[in-house]
This record gives sequence, C-alpha cells and structure tokens, in this order.
Amino acid sequence: MLDGVEQAGRAALKSAQARYAAYAAMACGYDFRSLDGVDGYLFEVRDGSRRAMFAAGAGSPYALNDARAASIARDKAFCAEVLRAAGLPVLPGEMFFVTKRWADMRSPGREPEDALAYAARASYPIFCKPISASNGLFAELIESEDAFADYVERVAREHFAILIQPYVRAAEHRVFVLEGRALFSYQKSAPTVIGDGVSSLRALIEKMPRDPNEPVRRLHGRDAAGRRVAADDVPKSGVQVTLEGPANRAAGGRADALVDGATAELAQLAVSAANAIGLKVAAIDMFNLAGDGAELVIIEVNSNPMIATLEDHDRWDLIAEIWRANFAAALK
Repeated sequence: MLDGVEQAGRAALKSAQARYAAYAAMACGYDFRSLDGVDGYLFEVRDGSRRAMFAAGAGSPYALNDARAASIARDKAFCAEVLRAAGLPVLPGEMFFVTKRWADMRSPGREPEDALAYAARASYPIFCKPISASNGLFAELIESEDAFADYVERVAREHFAILIQPYVRAAEHRVFVLEGRALFSYQKSAPTVIGDGVSSLRALIEKMPRDPNEPVRRLHGRDAAGRRVAADDVPKSGVQVTLEGPANRAAGGRADALVDGATAELAQLAVSAANAIGLKVAAIDMFNLAGDGAELVIIEVNSNPMIATLEDHDRWDLIAEIWRANFAAALK
C-alpha cells in the first residue's frame, strides 16, 4: 500500500499515464520515479536490476507497439490504406495536402488547389480532419464550399495534410485491443450543451472545458428533434443541443455502457484491424451503420490511446492490466 505522502505524490503528477504507471508499478511491487518532477511526462520503472524509461505527452509510453506499426497508425490516410489492403471495411476518404511545403517530393493531384476543386463538387456535409492530429482537434463537420476554404486556411497553420470523409450519423463504438483480444469497449456519445435562454450556441460552446491553448472547436448543433441550431441561435433554457463533430472525450463526448470485452462482431473487427497494422495495443473506432453489428466500418485506429475513460469509470483493474503488459514488454 502507498502511504499518504506517496499517494499525494502520484495524484499530483500532471501526466495521466504517469499516474496510471505509478499505480500499476505499486500493484506489481516495482519502483516508480518521475524524471521531470511533478510533470511526469518522463518516468522510470524499475524491477530490481531491470529498468525502463517511458515518455508520455507528445511521445507514446506504449512499449507494446513498435515504431513501424505506430507510425502507420499515426497517419490516418496510411492507416486506412493498410486496412483496405487487408480487406477490412474502412470509411472512404480522400487525402489532400493543405500546404505547398515539400510539394517537390510528391506526385501532383493532391495539392491545396486540388482540395478546393474537390470541395467545389463535393456532396455536403463532409467531415474533415488532419491526418496526424489527436483528441479530435480540427476534426470538423463542413457544410459548404466556403466553409471548406476557411477550414483549409485554419488547419494549414498547424498541419500539412487532411482527410476528407463522408459525414456519418450512426452509433460510434471504441474497442480497446490488448495483445490480440478486446479488453473493453464502449459506445461514444456526442458532446451536448444545455441552453440557458440567454447565451448563443457559440457562447455555450466557448464555455465548455478545454485546454486554454486549444482553439475553440467549430461544432454544429441539433436539437432533440434533429433541427439545426445555428451558432448565433439562443437555445431555450433547459433545451439540450447535441454538437455534431468528434465524440472524443477531449471534445466533451461521453463513454456510455463501458463493458469488459466487446460483442463478437466488434471484437473480431477490432482485433483484425490491430493485427493488420501490427499493433499489440490499440483503440479502434468504428461506426455501427445498421445498429445491430451487421454492418461495421472502421473510422480510425489509435496506436497511442489515452485511457482516462477507465479512470472516469473507476476501472483501475483494467488500467493495471494494460500497464502490467506494457511493463512486461519494456522490462527485458
């Protein structure tokens, strides 16, 4: 058992993965030490004479995944092509560069002007996201050609390429795969805001919790009847507005019905996707188009998944199981 001082030290770590690793290390009888103070984005775990270093934050702490597989998963366009080559159902998409930088290193046809030409003939709405972003940043529902041009200008300040996909309204699931099996799963729910009769939808969105360095998300709203709620509309007091866009936890989404394992259909597709890329730990997001598991399509695969949802649900047993496997891969 950790004493009060050790518990307080673990809780003070700013890195969530460091907190989880410290908890699992205690359960395993290992020594944990943060190498950057209370931040905990670089830490060490010792098992007697063996030790391993882990980097969180901008890095990935998962020793279970090799760099080759993780780099494929990190590029959403590459990942989709690998999954298609394996015969797995993947959401269709088109990749375009949003900056001319390094244009001489690639073949023509996917430059910013090509993206704008594609947008001119696209069937709206569409869904756009950077090929290498995380936490749903710049993952947006786009409803017009002008909105797309604005999106390209904004996203180009921080990213070099985007993926354009059809916008799908269907149940979204996440399956966490660990060493060839579905460890847990849940259904994602889109973020919501509640009207106060005074604030516009835009103001309600701006009040949502977020990293102060993160741009305000461009989200679209619909009421319970499915009617569009514009950014300048003022929802009546008590009226719930569902925000269309990423359902990520970081974007205000929720994890509903978290369960051990997954249904047979979800588990089979998730494990197949992880195996196709070569990942031992992964979170696979997919749409359940028919609602009964008979028609699933992969949205994307995450090789560096955060597991804060488990902390939200007080599933420290699963957090420890993931990190035990990660220690075993690192302490060799």
